[in-house]
Parts: sequence; structure tokens; C-alpha cells
Amino acid sequence: TGFTPARVPVRTPNPADLFSGLSVNSPSADPVARRGQRVTTGVGPRFDAVVSRPPPTEGMGMNHVLFVEIGMGADQHGQDATKAAVRACRNAIEFNSIPSIRQIVPGGYDNMKLHIQIGVPKGAVLDLEKIRRVFPYGQICEPIEVVEGGLMARSGIKIPEMGDKSDEFVIAVAAITIGY
Repeated sequence: TGFTPARVPVRTPNPADLFSGLSVNSPSADPVARRGQRVTTGVGPRFDAVVSRPPPTEGMGMNHVLFVEIGMGADQHGQDATKAAVRACRNAIEFNSIPSIRQIVPGGYDNMKLHIQIGVPKGAVLDLEKIRRVFPYGQICEPIEVVEGGLMARSGIKIPEMGDKSDEFVIAVAAITIGY
């Protein structure tokens, strides 16, 4: 009942895409027209920036990304990666209130889509059903993406009565992409 962690793909921007279209310091005030262009802030070359594009959605199960929530969770005793991943997912969503979802997403909460990406240490085993139960509404885009990441840290103490197998604790990270 294990999993094989996937490698995170490296996304190298294509300079031809970043600087196509308008000239480098185009006077266009429309930020949408300037996506992918280098802009100068006027403070110096250290403060140049590239106007961002919407994140790619291919492979995420949605056409429109609204926002991404980030969380971290740990299990200090028992070395349970599922417990750490559940805490990371809860941390990502628990401090947000988005009352306008019904107006933004056609069909409201029922049509809201969630792409779940979880980073856990190599060799970790996750119960994905427990992770699915963290999310009270929306459609989870399958499969939940589990990648090698997170951290095995040393706590400096092993307490067998609390389920410890070692003095390590598991840290997981989660990125929850919300869209439709």
C-alpha cells in the first residue's frame, strides 16, 4: 500500500514566449496586453519584472485557476505521513473565506474544482481517502498529485508511548489550486 513519488517537472520559460508581442518597455497601460513582457520599475535593473501570465491549467482538471492555497503540516510523534498531509491540507484552506464563489464559479460550490498537490518525504505512505475528507465542498480533480517533497526532521526525542519509531517527525506541504 505504498506509492512511487513523482518528480516535479521543471518548467523553464521560453524566452521567445516571455518577450513576444509588444516592445520591451511598451507604453501599453493594459496589464493583460503586457503579460509575458519585461517591465522596468524605474528603480534600476534589479527591480525589473516580467508581467505574469495565468498559470497553465493542462493536467489540472480545470479551465480557469482562481487562486492557490498553500499549507504545511507535521506529525511529530508516530511518523504518520497521512496525518502530516491532512494537517497541511487543512492549513491551506482553514484561514480563507471566499463568499463570492457562487458569483465567480458557474454553478457555485458544486462546480468549484480542487487540484490537490502534496509533497511528502520519499517512501511515505498516504491514505488518500483521509485527505479527500478534508475538503467540505467542490470537486477534487483526480488523481491527487503526490510528489517527493516535505521533510523528515529530527525532534531530538523518541517517545515510544506516543507511537514513535524514531526521533524523526514528518513534515508535508500542500498546494490546493481552486478553479472551475
